[in-house]
Amino acid sequence: MRSSARGRWRDALRVRLPASFYLLHLIRGARSVPLTHWYDELLEDVKAYVGAKPDLVVNAGLSVSGLQHVGRLRGEITLSQLLTRSLRAEGRNVLQSLVLYTQDEWKAKEAQIGQFPGDEGRQYIGRRLIDVPDPFGCHGGWVDHYWKDFGGVLDRFAPSPDPGKRARGESDVRIVTTTEAYRNPEMQAVVRDLASRPEEVRALVNKYRSRRPYPASWLPFEAFCEGCRTIGATTVRLERTTVSYHCEKCGHEGQSSIEKGKLNWRLEWAALWKVYRVDIEPFGKDHATPGGSRDSCKEIIETLLRTRAPFGIPYEWVGIADRGKDLGDMGSSDFLGFSPAQWLEIGDPEVIRYPYAFNPISRRVVFDLSRVDALHDTYDMAEAAFYSEDREGDDDAIARSYELAQLDPPPREQPFALSYRHAAFLAQISPASNRIEWSLRRLRDTGILAQDLTTFEEARVARRLAQAGRWVEAHAPENRVVLLENLTPAVLEQLEPNDRDALRAYADKAAGIPWSEAAIKDSMVSLTKGGKLPVETPRFFRDLYLVLLGQERGPRAAPFLAVLAKDWVLNRLREAAH
Repeated sequence: MRSSARGRWRDALRVRLPASFYLLHLIRGARSVPLTHWYDELLEDVKAYVGAKPDLVVNAGLSVSGLQHVGRLRGEITLSQLLTRSLRAEGRNVLQSLVLYTQDEWKAKEAQIGQFPGDEGRQYIGRRLIDVPDPFGCHGGWVDHYWKDFGGVLDRFAPSPDPGKRARGESDVRIVTTTEAYRNPEMQAVVRDLASRPEEVRALVNKYRSRRPYPASWLPFEAFCEGCRTIGATTVRLERTTVSYHCEKCGHEGQSSIEKGKLNWRLEWAALWKVYRVDIEPFGKDHATPGGSRDSCKEIIETLLRTRAPFGIPYEWVGIADRGKDLGDMGSSDFLGFSPAQWLEIGDPEVIRYPYAFNPISRRVVFDLSRVDALHDTYDMAEAAFYSEDREGDDDAIARSYELAQLDPPPREQPFALSYRHAAFLAQISPASNRIEWSLRRLRDTGILAQDLTTFEEARVARRLAQAGRWVEAHAPENRVVLLENLTPAVLEQLEPNDRDALRAYADKAAGIPWSEAAIKDSMVSLTKGGKLPVETPRFFRDLYLVLLGQERGPRAAPFLAVLAKDWVLNRLREAAH
């Protein structure tokens, strides 16, 4: 992989690797010692922690507070799936699990309220997430609606190894909601145990709440109020399956079921570890502050619940950008980002898994939907590195990351990869009735495709044509193209003698080159950078788009021209020149 390709690859991910990464790799490369991938180092740490234990649970958790964005695929799904797969390969019985926090209070942030018409959403402030209705009325409730675009496609990002389950579209991930958890007799037993030791529990929790310690009367359970239907009423007494409470929100006093309430969140996290026997758990970096939430839960489970804490793996957030402008970290209740279902409209799961596999979990990754073409370039270059026998520099890390990103074993030989940018243009200029066959003929005619395709390759070409076409429509309208069927008087009137001479000069130059993206780009550079055209460079490209598209602007010229028939392009340029 050439250095210029690496530059495009880093720009696509919009992350910068530290100089020490390259320095270390160069030093080791000089000694022919491969650089250990960050994931393989992490895996060794995990194995050292769990020892020879044959049955393991890799768990993660998330709140269905709003948009279930692709940032949540990083630790909760992708990293968990990688660990599950690696540990299973050793013959262990490993369960990948995901806890959905549905018993939490709906915080009613402005973005959440904004999902409802007018101020309708304000009446649900304080309710459990599971009790908030669907703002759009198409699902059973808030949780069902916003989980759909994540959980509904989870089988595409963590498919079951069982062929039968896979054929039915079933994920390999066990989903448990906290609403279900509080119906579990084991969870209720933990609740009763903690409530029976209020002073001991309070002392430990207050150790981490120095600014707002709980008073001596506090019991570690947040009751459900039958009066205003909210969560968080003060527990007065807890019996076997019921809790007596006083609600500060509405003044109601009464009893409700334990299964409707919840533990204080620190105690809840530790209790879930114990009840579901969690051994390994990725979690967001906000919990990893020394002396913070994760440390407090670790002490709670080891001191109060007398169980070993799972191996914790903090990971960095995933950001969202728009045309190069960083908008911040993706957020569920802020509705900032895009969902896995939205991603599948424009790309395969492996393409978005690749940056998660390549970038160490301590490094922020940013996605920009206007640059999905560059993200696919990154993936295709990683695929080339994986199959290359002549790797250099950071190609080993890239190849290992590609391997990790795969959900199925990769083909034995390097498959044909249609450039996403080429696919975007072909999707627009091809007939809808037989798009795949027409596009394959055009790829062969232009020299981009010089082999018979396997079933896998043809299916991927078909997907890319559909995905890239949708990407242009939804996220990259600047790449829209409609070929000008015939030169019109309106176009010809805008061409002066120097414009026609420039088009003629380029037609003569292009006639003698291979019709490939790289050759086309080089031929343009040789004329524009060398001052060999009778017009300035911007004027030349304006002329080019005018005679091909009937407009003054268009997509990047070289990849666009590469998917067009060479004779058609040359004939059009010469027609315009005369």
